[in-house]
Amino acid sequence: MSRSRRGSIDVPIFEVAIPCEVFGRARLDLADPWPYDSTVCAAEPGRTTIGAGFVAGTVHGLDELATAHTVIVPACADVHDAQPPGLVAAVRAAHEAGARVVSLCSGAFVLAAAGLLDGRRTTVHWLYADLLARRFPPPVPC
Repeated sequence: MSRSRRGSIDVPIFEVAIPCEVFGRARLDLADPWPYDSTVCAAEPGRTTIGAGFVAGTVHGLDELATAHTVIVPACADVHDAQPPGLVAAVRAAHEAGARVVSLCSGAFVLAAAGLLDGRRTTVHWLYADLLARRFPPPVPC
């Protein structure tokens, strides 16, 4: 008998839903065949409660990033905490293997922690721009 893991992370639903909507639905009017196979990954596969009490789940762990062509990092649960080392390492490894890596909103903190923004211009929520630039020297220009 398998048991699902339960936890709670405060990942904004919007930032998780955007990539799923844009890349996860085949839009054959735009491209036929649809060029994307989308996979949602988590540090700990299973069920978890995300923002606003929604329950989400995936069977895929961060090891899936090793073969990804594009990695999209949604907003962080908390920009004031250190980014999860396993996520940072998996994102860095995916980039080193040739994947395109992008972030939404405060997901830029994960990319910065992985060293992917060093010396590059980036965007982040205006509320976090100063914090991002202070935390990751040389400052990441926002």
